[in-house]
Amino acid sequence: MISKDVSTRYRRCAVALGLSALLAVGAIEAAAASMVLEAENGTLTGNAYVSTAVSGYSGTGYVTGLQSASDTVNWSFTGTPGLYDLVIRFRSPFGQKGFAGSINGHGFSGMFPASSAFASFDAGLAQVVSGVNTLQIGGGWNWYDIDCVYLNPVPAPLPPAPVPATLVDTKATFAARMLMKALVSDYGQHTWAGQHDSSEISYIQGVTGRKPAIVEGDLMDYSPSRVYYQGMPVNFTESYIALESAGHVLGFCWHWNAPTNLLNTDSEPWWSGFYTAATTFDVAAALANTNSVEYSLILRDIDAIAVQLAKVSSNNIPVLWRPLHEASGGWFWWGAKGSGPFKQLWRLLFNRLTTYHNLHNLIWVLTNEDPDWYPGNDVVDIIGVDAYPSDPTDALSTDWQALKPQFDGVKLLTLSEFGGVPDVERMHVFGVWWSYFSPWTGSYIEGAPTNTLIRIYQSPEVITLDELNAVPPAITSVGPWAVGALPLSGTGPRGSTYHMLASTNLAQPMAGWSALTNAKFSGGVFTFTDKPATNYPRRFYRVVTP
Repeated sequence: MISKDVSTRYRRCAVALGLSALLAVGAIEAAAASMVLEAENGTLTGNAYVSTAVSGYSGTGYVTGLQSASDTVNWSFTGTPGLYDLVIRFRSPFGQKGFAGSINGHGFSGMFPASSAFASFDAGLAQVVSGVNTLQIGGGWNWYDIDCVYLNPVPAPLPPAPVPATLVDTKATFAARMLMKALVSDYGQHTWAGQHDSSEISYIQGVTGRKPAIVEGDLMDYSPSRVYYQGMPVNFTESYIALESAGHVLGFCWHWNAPTNLLNTDSEPWWSGFYTAATTFDVAAALANTNSVEYSLILRDIDAIAVQLAKVSSNNIPVLWRPLHEASGGWFWWGAKGSGPFKQLWRLLFNRLTTYHNLHNLIWVLTNEDPDWYPGNDVVDIIGVDAYPSDPTDALSTDWQALKPQFDGVKLLTLSEFGGVPDVERMHVFGVWWSYFSPWTGSYIEGAPTNTLIRIYQSPEVITLDELNAVPPAITSVGPWAVGALPLSGTGPRGSTYHMLASTNLAQPMAGWSALTNAKFSGGVFTFTDKPATNYPRRFYRVVTP
């Protein structure tokens, strides 16, 4: 087993500050200049060629003919080491097009908007190193033109602005509020390690000696249209409740099989019913008619999932709840009819679970990057990004920069899915501070380089399970008095047993204190009411772990 000093958690702020200071000093020592790399001066591969057919380009031409991954523009250049804002001047006459690129072997990607004229796209930050640098653009969706690239020096990026720890559910449980407070406290200083699917915990532990702080499950198989074919899952929810007792923070997503109208063909079987292509269910029509059978089936499905979430709630466990993800992509039926019906469905789900079912243990995570699909600050706690870059070392600066104007200082940003093991340390250098990350299951995590997995899980910038729970128990709130009884509440390591002790003499040795209760930190919190408190002129309390 690889050891790691859990006390590093308390040194990380200094480490982060030292890095920022180092980067700032470097910027002062060598003032960098902006650079322009003209596409027609680069080295072209494949079908790429220089053209002057469309006006508006800079220099002596632009590059077109980018039709496949082998058609690329390549530059070699030198510059002052540091971070630069990478701006691509492009043309995308055939609609929006995803593009790919790399600088010094590190990939980046983005989405060019449709534009028949040359326009500028901010591709985020890039790192220029000493000596010769290499830059390549090409691939992705192809069918775009490249005019030039601007590299503009930037100062060392600051961490994200602090965000409020207030949850959108005004009746949120104490455990949910304390979890959000912990995430907010670490935001911009540490990133929590997470993992989709509990089956990967043993693999991660075997490679790194650590476990993820957060584990996310999928309530997909509780969708009634799946239960119809395969029956109810056996103890799936209960298995995740047991994980919380082992100290993990729980998350759930929901690949919601369409309520009805599954195609159930050889090419689109019933179990793929969450995909738009596998169902004719029309979410817009269903929401437009609240008296329709389809609308009632939406409610039926939400109610079925509420049963599972209620099991978690009854154990006082908060949940990072991530439903209706990736809607703007259109590949899931809940996003197939546009942003309007999606936002309506999100609010219906929010109100049905919180108001109708009184589920107040949920922290609402929206996986969406398109502002047109945002249902509102009043129904979203955390913004998630699902990223599957061609190069897992991609710092995702493009995604981060796109979200900052709307959400910096407003909402936590998280890497809710990732195709591999994110290079969190590199991301932090680029000023990209996801609250937590959660790689997808299977080959995405097990096929990742083991040295990268070990490095990230051993990083002093990443919070793992042992560090998450390496916190002393604490009484955080006392009172108010309630009919002669005194309520107390506080926090402690998830799943651990605690003893509540009391004494009328603060100087008395702890062995002489009275044990009032022995219980467990469910959801990382406790609540206790001392009913005979008024029988004493004064009384002191302490909460301890064995």
